Amino acid sequence: MASNVRFDTDDPEFQRGFEIGVLWERLRSDGSCHMAVSAANAEMVIRVAQAFGCQFSGTELGEDQISVELQRVSD
Repeated sequence: MASNVRFDTDDPEFQRGFEIGVLWERLRSDGSCHMAVSAANAEMVIRVAQAFGCQFSGTELGEDQISVELQRVSD
């Protein structure tokens, strides 16, 4: 994400929070999400998936990035 948007801080915690915010909004509005996030956010991705009742998968991309896909489970 940081390569697409230049923030006014290099704090990795800001980037992690921004990524989870984007993930949360995509799930809220679309019910699914497929995006790359920092590997440090893996635990938060799991927690967000649980909060939304989503199935999820992830693939290591290298350079401390993972590709995650989350999809709401139909009732």
